[in-house]
Amino acid sequence: MAAATMLVACSSGGVSDASQKGACAPGVTNDSIKAGILYPDTGVMGTQFSGYRAGVTARFAEQNAAGGVDGRKINYIWQDDQSDSGGSLQGARTLVGEGAFAVLEYTSFSQGSAQYLDDQHIPVVGVADQPLWGDHDNMFTYTFVTDAGRSTTTLADFVRQQGGTKAALVVTYLTEASKLYAAGVRQSLENAGIPVIQDDIDSTNATDVARKIIGAGADTVIAASPLDLYTGVLDAAVSAGHPVKVAVSAVSYDPRVVAAYGKRLVGTYSQLTFAALERNLPAQRRFLQAMAAYSPEIQPAGQNSAIAGYINADMFIRGLKTQQGCPTRESYMRGMRSITDYDADGMMVQKINMTADHGELDRCSDFVRIAPTGDRFEVVNPQPLCGQRIGNG
Repeated sequence: MAAATMLVACSSGGVSDASQKGACAPGVTNDSIKAGILYPDTGVMGTQFSGYRAGVTARFAEQNAAGGVDGRKINYIWQDDQSDSGGSLQGARTLVGEGAFAVLEYTSFSQGSAQYLDDQHIPVVGVADQPLWGDHDNMFTYTFVTDAGRSTTTLADFVRQQGGTKAALVVTYLTEASKLYAAGVRQSLENAGIPVIQDDIDSTNATDVARKIIGAGADTVIAASPLDLYTGVLDAAVSAGHPVKVAVSAVSYDPRVVAAYGKRLVGTYSQLTFAALERNLPAQRRFLQAMAAYSPEIQPAGQNSAIAGYINADMFIRGLKTQQGCPTRESYMRGMRSITDYDADGMMVQKINMTADHGELDRCSDFVRIAPTGDRFEVVNPQPLCGQRIGNG
C-alpha cells in the first residue's frame, strides 16, 4: 500500500494550481492519485468477484503508461469486504483512513458502507448492487439493474423472442441483491403476460427443483443460483424428457463456465450490461490487450468481474479528466455529474448521462448464448436489445 504523504491545504476555492507542492486533497499529490478498491476477495462471493482487482490494475496501468491523468499516475490500496456488510463498513473505514481519494466498489454488500462513505463525502465508482446507489449523490455506476417496484421490459422481450411462454425462477437468496433480481424478473415477465412460478427455490436438490418446474409446465428458466444447481436442474429436465426452451443464467458469462460446463449448458443465455466481448469491438480488443500486458495472471481474461473492474477504473479516469489543476473530492463529483455520454469508449451498450440516468434502470442489454459446440459464447442479436422502464417511480 502507498505510504502516507504530508497533506497541505487546498486554496480557498477548493482547487489549487497543479504546481503546488505536496497534496491538496486526500490521496492527491502533484504526481499521483490514490484510489481505494473495495470488493469481496474472500467469503461466499469471493470466486465470483475474483477478477475485479485485476481489471482495475489493467486499466490503471494502461493509463499510467500513457502518462497518467494531468501528469498524475494512479495507484491504489484495497480492502476485502469478506462478502459481508460489516466487512464492507470496516473496509471502507480503512480505505478512508489510509487516504484514498475515492473508492471503486464491486460487491453484493454495499449497504454496509454506503451511508458512511456518503457522510465522509467520498466519491464511489462501481457496480450498483442495490437500489441505494440511486439514493446517494456520491455514488456513480455504469449499470443499475435492480430497484424495488421497478423493472424493464427488456428480459421479457427477449424471452418472447426466443419462444418462452411460462417461466420458472431458480434463485438462491444469498443476498438482498438476489431478492431484488428475482422481483425484477417477475415484474418484467408478468408485465408481458408470461406467468412466473416457483421463485422460492431454497434447495440443493436439482432433481426436486426440476420436478417442480416440469409439473408447473414451465418452458423457461431464469436463474440466479450456483451453477452446480442450475446445471443440475437443466440436466434433470432433459433426463425427464422436458428440455427447457429458454434458459437464462445471471452468472454464466465467464469463459471458466464454458470450460467447466460448456457441453451441459449449450444454448444457455446470459444478459449483459456491457457489449459482449464476442462483438470484437476496438474497445474490447484494448481491454484484452491491457489484461494480457498488466494482469496476465487472470486466465482467461474475459471474466465478468475483470470486465467490471476495467470499466470501473475507466469510469474513475473519465471523472479525473473533467478536472483542471488539483481535484478535490467535491470538484471530482461535480465533474462526474457533468458527464453526459459515458460508454467506456465503446464497451457499453448505451451512453450514460451521469445526472439524468442516476438511479434509472438500464433499458438495454446484450444477450449471448453458449454455442452448440459448447466451447464458446456467441452473440444472439445483431444489436443489443433495448426495452422500456416499467413500475412505480
